[in-house]
Amino acid sequence: MKKGKGIFCLEISDWFGTMKKKNTIEPVLELLHHSPLEVPYIHRDVATKEELNFYLKKWTLAEYRSYPILFLAFHGAPGEIFLAQNNKVIRINELLKILKERCHRKIIHFGACSVLDLKTNVLKKLLSSFGALAISGYSAEVDWITSTVFEMLFLAELQKNAMTKAGANAVKKRIREIAPRLSKKLGFKMVVKN
Repeated sequence: MKKGKGIFCLEISDWFGTMKKKNTIEPVLELLHHSPLEVPYIHRDVATKEELNFYLKKWTLAEYRSYPILFLAFHGAPGEIFLAQNNKVIRINELLKILKERCHRKIIHFGACSVLDLKTNVLKKLLSSFGALAISGYSAEVDWITSTVFEMLFLAELQKNAMTKAGANAVKKRIREIAPRLSKKLGFKMVVKN
């Protein structure tokens, strides 16, 4: 079987404000990697804006073109993600400084509470600015375990279609069919390029 579409995951380094807890999304990525889908992944912890910018720039290099799914696992609020260091707020618009028009045939998933709690026209404008195939994420406050289970399902479904508009729309439809109650509870949104 052909190896899956790579996932480039950047994750907040400290989910719950203490280094004693070892919460991480990485076991989900490991499971997808060791599944029949054989999904390759890169996972990095991020604590500072400089680290986030560094890894985002890396993701845009030709060397990582086989990792078309950017998974940003952070705390969030509408239009923002939070970094561990002093709860530093990064607005989605700031990500455009690095990613603008560099996301052709790529999907950006915001695995963070409420980040996509924005009007549809704002989301479409962001998608266009990124130049991405699709952006996805949540418009509601989400439980860590519940959203993690959903993300495993979503990331697996992304493996089953081409990185095209038709493929992304098929994933969007299938997720709503497979997990309608969970999608609604999480406020899952996926905006696909026109």
